[in-house]
Amino acid sequence: MGCLPLERTTNFMGGNECLDSYNTVALQFNDKLKGLTIGLNKELPGIRLVFSNPYYIFMQIIRRPSMYGFSASSVACCATGMFEMGYACNRNNMFTCSDANKYVFWDSFHPTEKTNHIISDYMVKKVLFQFLS
Repeated sequence: MGCLPLERTTNFMGGNECLDSYNTVALQFNDKLKGLTIGLNKELPGIRLVFSNPYYIFMQIIRRPSMYGFSASSVACCATGMFEMGYACNRNNMFTCSDANKYVFWDSFHPTEKTNHIISDYMVKKVLFQFLS
């Protein structure tokens, strides 16, 4: 959460870097969700819940975008890439980039289709297949 373009843009005092405090909250939330998953698997023996944590692969993409074929992770494809999201983002906006595949984020909050594909592919191969084996 602390590395979203919106958060980085508003982090003037931190040199527009990621906000560690927001990332810590995301990690704590994921730890609680993992614990809940473990607890529910014990409590409900007829089901198999799987916890998949995309945090680390997402952070790796953000920190080393060129490894995944991206040219930018601190700004988004949409408009200025810093504040806009939702309806302000569309292909007809003259400021929107011509190739979203070069960006980790589509708008200041949401990952691009390419980013989502990389994360979901990783989750299926590294988490689900491991769990099912």
